[in-house]
Amino acid sequence: MKRTTTLTGLAVASLLLSACSGADGGGASDDEIVLGIVTDTSGGASAYAPYTAVGMEIAIDEINEAGGIDGKLVRVITKNDGSDTTQTPTIARRLIDDGAQVLILNSGSASAIASKVVCVEEDILCVAPTNLSASIVEAPDNENIYILGPTSAGIGEAFAQGMNAAGYKKLAVIADDVATIQDYASAMMAQLEEAGIEPVALEKVATDASDASAQIARIKDADPDVVLVMSLGGQTEALIQNGLFQAMPDMPRFSLASIGNQPETWDLATAGALEGVVFAGSIDTTNKRTTEFEKLLTTRGGNNSELTAYGPQGYDVIKLIEQAITAADGAEDREAVQKAFESISDYKPHYGQDEYTISFGADKHVGADGSCGLVLAQFDAQDRPTKTWPEFQPTC
Repeated sequence: MKRTTTLTGLAVASLLLSACSGADGGGASDDEIVLGIVTDTSGGASAYAPYTAVGMEIAIDEINEAGGIDGKLVRVITKNDGSDTTQTPTIARRLIDDGAQVLILNSGSASAIASKVVCVEEDILCVAPTNLSASIVEAPDNENIYILGPTSAGIGEAFAQGMNAAGYKKLAVIADDVATIQDYASAMMAQLEEAGIEPVALEKVATDASDASAQIARIKDADPDVVLVMSLGGQTEALIQNGLFQAMPDMPRFSLASIGNQPETWDLATAGALEGVVFAGSIDTTNKRTTEFEKLLTTRGGNNSELTAYGPQGYDVIKLIEQAITAADGAEDREAVQKAFESISDYKPHYGQDEYTISFGADKHVGADGSCGLVLAQFDAQDRPTKTWPEFQPTC
């Protein structure tokens, strides 16, 4: 059963996160704008998708409470793909059949990649607000899909610069054995090796693993200067970080954005196990737009109301889509909405460093204008990400 409603108050939270299937064929009426959201409530991306959903909720509530977009209220249809890429294209098409005029991809990067052909064939604007994979916006079938950025390659470049600044030369990598992470790994490793960082160990961990001691033992034997953990977060990340902390307590560690934006994962760590871990963050508390969003989040309250990078990214994707639909004089003409979206320039988002901006173009489907959408952050002794890494920060 598909659930649809006009979005007001807390009702949208359950709507955005619900696992829906099927269709009622209702389509979009003349007095509404319909957004279709592919989400993940049961798979690897379910650890962070709810935080993005909260940001989207806040933005949609603001729009509807102000009278909508050019007088039309925003309605959402959402369906769960469980990060199962064999299901994603079918789910995307069902959302369009049900009246979606824009698709938001709030699942794993592999799901966004699997959606590309649908976006092109249906000539519909598709935006993945939190996904990092550069493969999403690479040919073929990249004409209609966009990410906010930075990409996994950009994170690899920032990590390479940071590791060089800190004097790290020998790198060990331990990663989730899932499609999204393996795609990240190839892009990031290319940047790291190009910068002269030597990989001395490359290990994989199954997502359902209960033990990673063998992989960690091999990493220890390789005698690296630094270890990079790549995962979707959750139990797998905690398993790896706890194991590394026990076996190699003084080893510098890096990780992706996932761990820094998942409060539930922090609580799975052994006390003190995350201290010093550097991750690819996007929260800079000196950015006044970030603090403005945090106030909105605090006022909202409820579940998933802790500030992470995913909340502002969810908020910004709705504001960007609103800007495009307004410029296109409505959402009925899919091509006009697409063209309006790729004409957006110098948007000031609610995450990243203060000078960070987002722009798109016909040949620019990654919104990031430079690298300062990244903030390399670090965990404290209480396993909370509370400070920036002093060795290096990306600049625009």
